[in-house]
Amino acid sequence: MKHIFKKFKIIIIATVLYLLAFILKKDIFNSAIGITGGFLLEMVQILPPVMILSALITVWVPSETIRKSLGHKAGFKGRILSFFIGSLSAGPIYAAFPTTLVLFKKGASVSNMVIILSTWAVIKVPMLFVETNFLGLSFTITRVALTVPAILIMGIIVGKLIKSDEIIEHLKKPQSHKDILFTLPNTNCGACGFSDCNMFAKAVFYGDKKIMDCIVLNDKQLKGANV
Repeated sequence: MKHIFKKFKIIIIATVLYLLAFILKKDIFNSAIGITGGFLLEMVQILPPVMILSALITVWVPSETIRKSLGHKAGFKGRILSFFIGSLSAGPIYAAFPTTLVLFKKGASVSNMVIILSTWAVIKVPMLFVETNFLGLSFTITRVALTVPAILIMGIIVGKLIKSDEIIEHLKKPQSHKDILFTLPNTNCGACGFSDCNMFAKAVFYGDKKIMDCIVLNDKQLKGANV
């Protein structure tokens, strides 16, 4: 039960809040349902094309090309290209993360990742036309003129503070208990106190156990397990 709550705690908390709103304030409940439904519909429409684009980049664009264009040695040209990629993008900011992650895995620098994400969020060309229509050309030009150097400076600073190795280590962390199960001997000996290795792997994933609690693992396996 504890493991289930840890895994689905956001969904459980949201469900409880929805139930409270339904009981106490049905108008708030109806509004929340409408907003949630619209958000989910937007995700269904946007994320599949983004995932396809990410897959195409992974397959078709060589890592060497990404390293030369957006890597640590790309210099000023890499930053300009990052601005170009972010500003010509489409869709909400959450759609930027899968694409940016693929670029990082293929050699893009942390600094250029920050520039792409930031530009995607606040200087998308399609949104600039909408902004100009609502707030005027002078406002848009002034904001963009101040935002561009701010993004550039932020990218440089984050690139100095956060190293690529830190993100790589984060990506190595297990995404599910099955990743941990793969590192275990799978003898189901029960010496750890669990009925089988699968249950032990779940306990490790949720933080109730450490992988070194498996007494069967040899030193070589232990060093290779990123838990």
